[in-house]
Amino acid sequence: MRILITGADSALGRALAAELAEGHQLRLLADVPVEAGPRQEVVVGSLTDADVVWSAVREIDAVLHTGEPPQDLPANAHDRDETLLDLATRGTHILCKAAVEAGVKRIVYGSSLDLFEPYPLDVYITEMWKPKPTPQMASLSRYLGERTCREFAREFHVGVTALRLGTLVLEEEVVGQTPDLLWLDVRDAARAFVRALDRDVAESPVWSRRWAVYHVCSRPPNPRYLIDAVTRIGFEPEHNFEANWKAA
Repeated sequence: MRILITGADSALGRALAAELAEGHQLRLLADVPVEAGPRQEVVVGSLTDADVVWSAVREIDAVLHTGEPPQDLPANAHDRDETLLDLATRGTHILCKAAVEAGVKRIVYGSSLDLFEPYPLDVYITEMWKPKPTPQMASLSRYLGERTCREFAREFHVGVTALRLGTLVLEEEVVGQTPDLLWLDVRDAARAFVRALDRDVAESPVWSRRWAVYHVCSRPPNPRYLIDAVTRIGFEPEHNFEANWKAA
C-alpha cells in the first residue's frame, strides 16, 4: 500500500514509519527534512501549503494524519495557538480535500483523549460520551481537526477513522514515575493506526459506516477510558505499564 504519513518528524510519525517499513511504500510529510529508509520518500512543507499537500497525496492509497504539531512551534503563546488552530482546521481541510480529489479511500486521524478531561475521575468513558474540549488550544485544535475529518466522511466516499489517543510516552522511559490513566506507548499508538488501515468502507452508501472513532490507551488496573471498541479492529495494547502500577 502507498501511504502518506503527516507529522513524520514527530515521535508518532517515526513510530509509524518504523511499523510500516516492511511491505509498504511510504511518503513522509514534515516541516523539516527527515531521514528516509528504503521505499520511502520525503516531502518537506506545511499542511497549510496546498501545493505541497497536493504533491504529497498524489498516487497515494491511504493517509495517516498524525495530528502532531511541528517541533518548532512559536514561543509566544498567542502565535503558538494560532499555529495549532491553523494546522488543525485549515491544514486538515486542505489535506482531506486534496486526498479526496486524488482518489484516496482511507484516512486515519490522530485525535486526543484530552477531550474528556473535564469529566469526573470516577466515570468510565467510552466513545458514546460527548467530548468536552477545553479552550486550551492543544486540546481544542485536535477536536476541530477531528470534526473536519468527520465532515469529509459524510460528504464523500472515503473511509475516515479518528483515533483519540492517550498521552504518548515510551514505557521504558517512564519507569519509576507515577502512572497515568492516559498513558499510551507511542509504539502501540502506531499499531492502532495500522489496524485502522484495514477499514475498507469507502464505498458504503451510509456515511456513518464510513466514519468511525475509537479510544486508544493502555489497559491500567482501574481504567477511566474503556477501549473495548478498538479491539474490534484488531488492536490490543502491548505496553500496559505494569511495573508502574504495581509500584503505585
